[in-house]
Amino acid sequence: MGLIDKWLRKYQDDWCRDCKCAMEKARKQLFALPGVSVGHYVEHKDADYYMQELHMVDKKSDIPPGMYACGAIQYRCPECGKRITVLDPFLPVRDEEKHEGTVVFRGGELDDFLWW
Repeated sequence: MGLIDKWLRKYQDDWCRDCKCAMEKARKQLFALPGVSVGHYVEHKDADYYMQELHMVDKKSDIPPGMYACGAIQYRCPECGKRITVLDPFLPVRDEEKHEGTVVFRGGELDDFLWW
């Protein structure tokens, strides 16, 4: 196993840390963060915050100008079935996105809320 493979398996969000294999993208959804606007973004690592603040939208154009959005992707390991959820808060600006960094939940904290 090469050095790059070891790094990917340790730091990539879409790699199963137990089985050391690539996870499959199981679900993807876009949300609005109505309580967060330009200049007011604060990073949160608490699942309860996202359960209160995320509002499902169909497409990026449904998000008003100046409001943050959040992409959610659930990954599933094809070998052990473990799931993780990766949130990617961003500010849509014209045809671009200003990403703030990802938040990863490995314990199923958001599964029931996001994927009912």
